[in-house]
Amino acid sequence: MQGFSLLELMVVLALALVLTALAVPSYQGLMQRWALSREAQTLVDDLRHARAQALARGQPVSICPSIDGLACAAHADWGRGWMIFLDAQADRLIASGDTVLRQHRVSSAVRSISSNSGSARAGLTFHPNGQARAAGQALSLQSQGAAPVQRLVCISMQGRASVRSEGRTECS
Repeated sequence: MQGFSLLELMVVLALALVLTALAVPSYQGLMQRWALSREAQTLVDDLRHARAQALARGQPVSICPSIDGLACAAHADWGRGWMIFLDAQADRLIASGDTVLRQHRVSSAVRSISSNSGSARAGLTFHPNGQARAAGQALSLQSQGAAPVQRLVCISMQGRASVRSEGRTECS
């Protein structure tokens, strides 16, 4: 007689369940790291976009944390999202005539994005020459979960943004 007995099938299924149970925590950690890396890269891409728009349009462009995508937040918490806008006064405040170029809502996989900026108004303003006011910042992204993962986005004094490798806690 060929085939499997019911007992053999149950043993194989039990082994498969045990192996799956062992793999799930590793998989969740992998997904957390991947989601956080994706969010960090999106932030860097938007910072680069803001700089490129300032250069291309020949006018100041600001990027700032925003809760609703309509105004800059009065705090340095980027964890709810950010916006990029043409900023004629270069003051990181939306005024009549300023155009919102891009908005981003942060993924639920991210617990927080905090800035080391001591400025009363968080964010950056890129000038038509590509230089940035309020540059030299570090934005720290932290994932959700029992064992949170952290990524660092660094903005140089010239306004260039980059993501540091996992585990790095300083920009230098």
